Amino acid sequence: MDTTQHPNAPHFTAISPYLFYPDGDEAAAWLMRTFGFGPSRRVADADGRWQEGEVDVGSAVVSISAGRTPDAESGRCATLIVSVDDVDAVFARVQATGQTIDAVRQEDYGPRTCHVTDPWGYRWYFWEGAAHFPPEQRPD
Repeated sequence: MDTTQHPNAPHFTAISPYLFYPDGDEAAAWLMRTFGFGPSRRVADADGRWQEGEVDVGSAVVSISAGRTPDAESGRCATLIVSVDDVDAVFARVQATGQTIDAVRQEDYGPRTCHVTDPWGYRWYFWEGAAHFPPEQRPD
């Protein structure tokens, strides 16, 4: 597999998604309970509710802003890809919390995946293994 970076691309080191939820405390609690993420840190508003903050996901973070929602109707939503060592363990954990999750599947292009949509419309895509695209499908 050719792992060279596109010649015009900057050096990428991480991604930190910034998601909007109507209730940050509820969203952070759901992410930690369902996926095992955490811990979390937050800045509270005057009433003690989540205003801004983040939840740890391995060595990365998901930033959360409260008081807004994703707009799934218009397509202004997010899909998050989370690399994992054991997609079957993620599937079992999510299923054990009573959430609906798509079955684990082997993708034609390499990784094993499963998907779950959180109560606010964000699509979480758990990915085990690397993608392998034929040379004719790689970007120039």
